[in-house]
Amino acid sequence: MQDASDPLVAARLFHDALPMRIREYLNHRGIRDAVIDTHLLGWDGRRITIPIFDRDGRVAFFKRAKDPDDDTPGPKMLTPAGCSAELYGWERLRGEPPRIVICEGEFDRLVLEGHGLAAVTATGGAGVFRREWAATFASVPEVFICFDRDEAGRHGAVRVGQLIPHGKIVELPAEVGDGGDITDFFVRLGRTSEDFEELLASAEPAPAPDEPSPDHAIPKRNGRSRDRIERIKRDVSIVDVARQYVASLRGTDRVLTGRCPFHDDHVPSLAIYADRGGFHCYGCGAHGDVIDFVMRVEHLTFPQALDTLDALRLNHGRTAQGDR
Repeated sequence: MQDASDPLVAARLFHDALPMRIREYLNHRGIRDAVIDTHLLGWDGRRITIPIFDRDGRVAFFKRAKDPDDDTPGPKMLTPAGCSAELYGWERLRGEPPRIVICEGEFDRLVLEGHGLAAVTATGGAGVFRREWAATFASVPEVFICFDRDEAGRHGAVRVGQLIPHGKIVELPAEVGDGGDITDFFVRLGRTSEDFEELLASAEPAPAPDEPSPDHAIPKRNGRSRDRIERIKRDVSIVDVARQYVASLRGTDRVLTGRCPFHDDHVPSLAIYADRGGFHCYGCGAHGDVIDFVMRVEHLTFPQALDTLDALRLNHGRTAQGDR
């Protein structure tokens, strides 16, 4: 006799009890039979059960979705009291995928999986993505973030994008409507995997976090000093400087990531924002412009850093003239 107190056994029993009308409902929501069976979606007699596995492959808890025929007031999705947020889809990260989509909601994740797209989601909603999870995505070459088309989704996507600097934010089209999601895109609009690939191709990195300007941004010196600083920041590429100290930089023309030289960084937590000439480490919090970077990495004073960058700027200018 099977031990129903074992969560994995319970998941299988719930799956075996899944009524045909619930399976048809899930199909109507864009969740295919193969996905239903692979992920052991089930029925506990009142609600649809979704077993949530932890990073070690054990059933941590069940989320329970409302019966579509239940028109009484109540939440659409229940999480057991006292359970911590979990990442639904840890098994995908263990498989070292070439790319992955971070989405908002368990059903959206399963819709993507049915279209052949590796996906994960936080069980706590758009605003709940643990900082410690971000390190797990460092080895995934392409990370996309696609949340609901509403204010909470936009804020959540930006936050995750800033935690995973090489991640790109996917914007759902206006046709999904305010609050529209991935299920709306595929089911209500009837869009295809190829259509979603076009969205991935146009995805953009998250904007850099707003940070206070460095003290030297408007120096309390004469106009000549200010002109010198602005000339250095304009002519010396922070990307070129960072490449001398961070061998693993990679990314787009706008955002590159690599291991931070300012702390013992085991995952790429340093982001270089080429378009604004700044950097931010999501591990140790170091941030600033090209002058701050050189001051930190070479342990220089502000005037010494200016001299170093001025020499680099002038040398670059002579090299460029010699190449003509």
